[in-house]
Amino acid sequence: MIDEQHIPQWKRDEVNKLMKLFEKYDTIAVIRMAGINDRQIQFMRKELRGDAVIKMSKKRLQKRAIEKYQEESGMENLSELEENIPGQSSLVFTNMDVFELKRIFEGNKWMIPPKPGAPAPVDIWVPAGDTGLPTGQVISELNMTLKLPTRIQNDTIWIREDTKTHEKGEIVKIKQASVLKKLGVRPVESVIKIHYAWSDGDLIPADVVYMDMEQFRQDIASAYATARQLAIGLGVIDSETIQPLVLKAHREAVALLMEMPIFDETMLDDYMKKAVANANMINSIIFGGGTAAPSPAKKEKKKKKEEKKEDEDDDEEPAGIGGLF
Repeated sequence: MIDEQHIPQWKRDEVNKLMKLFEKYDTIAVIRMAGINDRQIQFMRKELRGDAVIKMSKKRLQKRAIEKYQEESGMENLSELEENIPGQSSLVFTNMDVFELKRIFEGNKWMIPPKPGAPAPVDIWVPAGDTGLPTGQVISELNMTLKLPTRIQNDTIWIREDTKTHEKGEIVKIKQASVLKKLGVRPVESVIKIHYAWSDGDLIPADVVYMDMEQFRQDIASAYATARQLAIGLGVIDSETIQPLVLKAHREAVALLMEMPIFDETMLDDYMKKAVANANMINSIIFGGGTAAPSPAKKEKKKKKEEKKEDEDDDEEPAGIGGLF
């Protein structure tokens, strides 16, 4: 082990600064710095001023500060935090909830040019219009490097139509990236991501930080409903099951009482309902559902028909000579 006396003073000062931040804040988030430019970090420092501190240090010094803080504080899970610090990372110290910190990061997305020599993360388009670039050698770069349709107007270079220069996944060559940067094309979304977090002894990995909260709520509600139904079926009594269990016991007691030769005046309505139901069932068995009584309207119609027939019979004249006229 290296003697503390042989460690450069600037390194010891850096570790002490990190130690003070560990002591002051409850939550430490590890963020990846790959692909994040300095301007974006400076902007986020201003946004988080008073609420969080973004501290960039060498990985070895970060780990040393964590080890030292764990020795002095006895806090849990700091060794796991140390193991989950990747290369090119910074520590964010804050007292705010880690999910709130994630929301702030996601609300401050930056659009940046594609990285030279890397696959395009999205389709890259150059929009039609005035590039603002003066005529000269640059026009050949636009035509030859990106194969853009150009024209000259008012001493500047114009792109005649929207042009796709790269498909998603296609390598952006160094010269192409340079020309795209000149044109101000920034198709790539840059967001500061939380790689790992530690909050007052609890570890919060990235898959928890970025979980689908709506799906999580639905899963919790479904699990609650299933567990409650199972508890009711098993007769487990607690604050969530006492009411449905009492109702279930009441229904079962009433059903049992209805089968016993006991008369309870308070259950007169139940007895009547059961008697009617039994009578209907017997009627259905014996008479096949019973014969439907004719409706009053049909009776009245039949009666009128019979009266009309009688009147017609009274008007008939007796057969004979008179009936011929």
